Amino acid sequence: MRHALVLTGALMVLASAGCEDTSTNSISDINAIVFPEKGVSYNRTIQPLLNIGCATSGCHDVKTKSGNLDLSDYLGFRQRFYDVVIKGDTINSRLIWSLEGRLNAVPMPPQKPLNANQIRGFKQWILEGATDTIP
Repeated sequence: MRHALVLTGALMVLASAGCEDTSTNSISDINAIVFPEKGVSYNRTIQPLLNIGCATSGCHDVKTKSGNLDLSDYLGFRQRFYDVVIKGDTINSRLIWSLEGRLNAVPMPPQKPLNANQIRGFKQWILEGATDTIP
């Protein structure tokens, strides 16, 4: 019996070690999303935050596409990279301008602007190449 438990545990560890994390986070409170210092994952931090604060009905969801920008998934985001994100350049990326409320704009998302950690996290993601790969 003991050997069966040990074998089952070992198989579970081996099976999970080779899995790629393609799931998104199911957090519903935007304040609960904390970005790491480095290795910002689109799937773990960027998309869950966009799902809560941006890709909502009447804003940047697949139907509304406010400003012709769909933030409901990476593909929609990627279609507008050319004028929203400049990989490696946080100063000229319009996404950062929007998040920080530059040029007298209301900081996005308007109902609950992002905190300093989240804005820094988006900047780090841009500096790391703004990809959807898992670091």
